[in-house]
Amino acid sequence: MAIIKNGANGTLSGKAGSVVFVTNGNTTYARGLPKKNKKEPTTDQIQSRSRFSLIQKFSSSMLYLLRVGFKNYNLNKKAYSNAMSYNLNHAVEKTATGYAINYENFRVSKGLPNPISDYTFQIDKETETFTLSWDYDTKLSAASDLNASSCRLLLSCPEEEVAFTNEGMNTLIQRTQMVKLQRQQHVGTYRIYVFFHKTDGSDECTDSKYLGTVEW
Repeated sequence: MAIIKNGANGTLSGKAGSVVFVTNGNTTYARGLPKKNKKEPTTDQIQSRSRFSLIQKFSSSMLYLLRVGFKNYNLNKKAYSNAMSYNLNHAVEKTATGYAINYENFRVSKGLPNPISDYTFQIDKETETFTLSWDYDTKLSAASDLNASSCRLLLSCPEEEVAFTNEGMNTLIQRTQMVKLQRQQHVGTYRIYVFFHKTDGSDECTDSKYLGTVEW
């Protein structure tokens, strides 16, 4: 049922027959009710939904970083839509039983070439920290003006849908970054990604780089 707010000259809200009235700010507009689809989904539709669900679940614990990492990828779309579109097209592969994520092809960010050329990482169980150290291509960094860019480090556990990220952000030239971990119930295999983000107002990012896995 449609409701008139603030008297006869007020706005409409709700459903009237096959029309829904919606108010957005000072504007009220009407739209038709969506028709119920009685047809069974096609094989292509089922597969598409399966692929989308797979990427959506893995992405759920890293939404903030995806919005940073894909902000400039396509300025005509929102960052999250950019991330979903890219990873659906590049990071999902068909298996004998359905679909799986190709974690090496998955991107948390997309942009400039990632300058990391070599890296090591370790976990300190006593201090509950993960530390990444790296070397990088200095010529590539200089050409892309990345020396002062901030490190964004992600440890993501798809099975638990949880992730750890760094709070303090070191720069590329500092060659190391630490992430504080928590024991609690977050036990499992974590996928490691790193990228660099310019803080000069441009919001330019490098491609994220997949570094492998770590148990925690």
